[in-house]
Amino acid sequence: MNNAKTNRRDFLASMSFSVAALAAGNTTVLARNNAAQTATNQTQNGSTDKKPNIIIIFSDQMRSFSLGCYGNRFVKTPNIDRLAESGLRFETAVSNSPTCVPGRSNLLSGQYCRTCVGARANEMTKGLGSDGLYGRNDRLKFPDITLAEVLKKSGYKTAEVGKWHIDTKPTLLGFDEVLTEGRKSEMGGKYLNQYADLESVKSYVKENKNEPFFLYYNILSPHMPIFHDVPEKYTQMYKPEKVPLRKNVLKDGRIAYDRRWFGIYTGGLPRYRKSGNDDLPPDFSLRELTALYYGAVTWVDDLIGELMSTLKAEGVEDNTIILFAADHGDLLGSHHLWNKARLYDEAVRIPMIFRWPAVIKKASVNKKQVASLVDVMPTLLSLCGEKIPETVQGQNLAPLLRGETDSLEQDYAFIETPYREAGIRTPKHLYGALVSEDDTAIMEDEYLFFDMEKDPYQTNNLAKTAGKSAIAKNLRQKLLEWDKNTPRLKGDHYKPWV
Repeated sequence: MNNAKTNRRDFLASMSFSVAALAAGNTTVLARNNAAQTATNQTQNGSTDKKPNIIIIFSDQMRSFSLGCYGNRFVKTPNIDRLAESGLRFETAVSNSPTCVPGRSNLLSGQYCRTCVGARANEMTKGLGSDGLYGRNDRLKFPDITLAEVLKKSGYKTAEVGKWHIDTKPTLLGFDEVLTEGRKSEMGGKYLNQYADLESVKSYVKENKNEPFFLYYNILSPHMPIFHDVPEKYTQMYKPEKVPLRKNVLKDGRIAYDRRWFGIYTGGLPRYRKSGNDDLPPDFSLRELTALYYGAVTWVDDLIGELMSTLKAEGVEDNTIILFAADHGDLLGSHHLWNKARLYDEAVRIPMIFRWPAVIKKASVNKKQVASLVDVMPTLLSLCGEKIPETVQGQNLAPLLRGETDSLEQDYAFIETPYREAGIRTPKHLYGALVSEDDTAIMEDEYLFFDMEKDPYQTNNLAKTAGKSAIAKNLRQKLLEWDKNTPRLKGDHYKPWV
């Protein structure tokens, strides 16, 4: 990414937008544009005004289809919905790597996982000072500067709380504090106590409200095993017989069923814990599983509600940039598949909501730009008036948040999965190819092609029949160029695939 060119392009877009707004008499949008510039100038010119705090609320395995603001009328998510009403929501946001470790690596590096960590799977290195939870004790991965490091150099206090699941220790990637390090749950230490995490977050806000801070708040739920520490209130919240299912969980008239996966999903729930799926009731079905998943979604919503109440009580709500997103979604039986890591919207689509009242218009929805995790770092840095490092591969979405435009020249996002899939998601289409086993180039380019407007459930793969489609050819070429020009990390025997 050429930062100088990007800044110049953003500047010209901003100037032309301002002139057009004046000509049209659009004083509301122009005022918001000026407010954004004032906030940036205060940061860049060393004003005594405090820089905005930044909180990334990062849920795990949260697909966008589970939230009210994304159209779900069954699940209760009032706090996330209010967050969307007070900020900007990207209708189509995707994980560039719909798996935990690489997706989280995208977020903090602003790079594709092939570049920042080498692997597209959940590779966690053993040894090298690693305890299996907080990653390796070196920088063979993440050779370039991270979001936390840029902010730390700029004077921000930085802290991580909750699930980490990145293959380099947080203190090596720019975090001053790891608020949950050393705290272990009854599940043996792999995952952490989510109520305790929330209290750590609240305490951190209270103790640091007078200086700029960056807080990376990771919420495990609704990741499997569902409900390892979710209160029973939420496990009983939704009645399975009333749960609506996505249309693509049906195949040949049958609803997706897999007793082994049911056991994996529910392995942490106390009433099913004794011996895994052998303790599942004989009539346990996808409806029961989805009801449990939705209960965990509502718990996440309540946690976020408590955080937002704390920000308001401490007087920092309006000077805090909030981003709510997730590392990936959950297939949850769609296409008769489970978990994540595939080029289907249920695994790829994530929520992405930005809130900063001084800059972002309330109740905004962007439907023309596909946002993605690699875009988070450059966007947040731009909002704070910080220089975007040349090593960043994502796009700066700040002009969209400021209302200067509704799409960028590149309105699409690239995706890669541990099953050797590489894809490109536009507002209207998804195109996918297979990468060679040795991870050197794309080997099969007639793999997936969906018209997402006509076929939102991805039930009609046009890859073999759309041979002369101009759209498919164009997307193929963009994907080939991206694959060729995006570097792969060379290093310590990284395994690119599962």
